[in-house]
Amino acid sequence: MRRTDGWIGVLCCLFLLFAACNGRKQEARSAAGTDKPFTFTLPEVPVMLQAPEDRLNFVVQHYWDHFDFKDTACIHVPDVTEQALVDYMDLLGRVPSSLSDSCLIRTMRQASQEKKIGDYFVETFRRYLFDPNSPLRNEELYEPVCRFLADSPLADEAARSRARHDLRLITMNRPGSIAADFTYTLPSGAQKRMHDIRSPYTLLLFYNPDCHGCAETLAAMRASAVLNSPRIMKQVRILAFYPDEDHEVWAEHRHEIPDGWINSYDKELTVLTEERYDLKAMPTLYLLDKDKKVLLKDVSVKQIEDYFENKSL
Repeated sequence: MRRTDGWIGVLCCLFLLFAACNGRKQEARSAAGTDKPFTFTLPEVPVMLQAPEDRLNFVVQHYWDHFDFKDTACIHVPDVTEQALVDYMDLLGRVPSSLSDSCLIRTMRQASQEKKIGDYFVETFRRYLFDPNSPLRNEELYEPVCRFLADSPLADEAARSRARHDLRLITMNRPGSIAADFTYTLPSGAQKRMHDIRSPYTLLLFYNPDCHGCAETLAAMRASAVLNSPRIMKQVRILAFYPDEDHEVWAEHRHEIPDGWINSYDKELTVLTEERYDLKAMPTLYLLDKDKKVLLKDVSVKQIEDYFENKSL
């Protein structure tokens, strides 16, 4: 999900800073054993660029102009290099995908000329953009990094293999695609297919009763004024689905699922064994439309609430 809320205000503040501090440097001591500090220098924005969008696009395109991709000292000064990467990812999330994709490919091509730096950039991108617990998580931004690595002669086979695996997870059940179908088992033992649920919206909750984060998400969903409003409940079926093998644990905690939800588990463990969904972290929420097309993938309760609050149901 690209973050656009309040971006104009952020950009105004950001580029006022750029205008006042063109050529600003972030400094840290080099790990190379010299007194010369390792620095990161921001690009100078031409004064003729006044529109925030134009200034942002310029910075993103020229972000690494003053960075030496051959100086491996950079990987030992995270206060400089990692912070520069984090700021870069934040900016990339504010520009059109066509621009962010091309910039990321170019950046990976530059970084990969020196293996240590290339590996550092890849690991940092993966940690911030692909880790389910990262506040900057953005699979759409991480995808071009994977595409570059998947067939790159500059990467070793292990890196190419991991990139292909990550790419498969990113493209699996992505927004706009039809969600993979699966069979769920009810407490009665009856089995049904997810695609047979008839509702304008289906909210999938993949969870584990022993998971602390799952308990927090369940509590948030039970307390949500949006999800529990009569207006929304008429339009949404919530399917709580336990995909793991300890069915006794599921049975012990099944009373924690509200009566109005579909309470189920995976008797045959099909979802996990066939990797039909990316469940590297629990809980995982998907919102589907009436045709089971994915509207939101792996999002928070707040994002679900925001979606419905902005819809006229």
